[in-house]
Amino acid sequence: MNFGENIQTWFSTQIGALFLVIIGAVAIYFLVRREFSRFVGFAIFAMIVGVFVFTPDMVKNLGSNLWKTVFGG
Repeated sequence: MNFGENIQTWFSTQIGALFLVIIGAVAIYFLVRREFSRFVGFAIFAMIVGVFVFTPDMVKNLGSNLWKTVFGG
């Protein structure tokens, strides 16, 4: 086991849990205040950010594939 890998795993677990709590709190706030259009915009934003938080390897692979497609190599 590598110390850096353990720290990365621990941080990703903690950040994921914190992310879900914040998303839930903001969603409830918008729904209680009946700001449905802001809720929809926030939900779309949260889904995009969720991809970066929960599957960063997929984003890295997508970026490298896009780079190879555009610039070759």
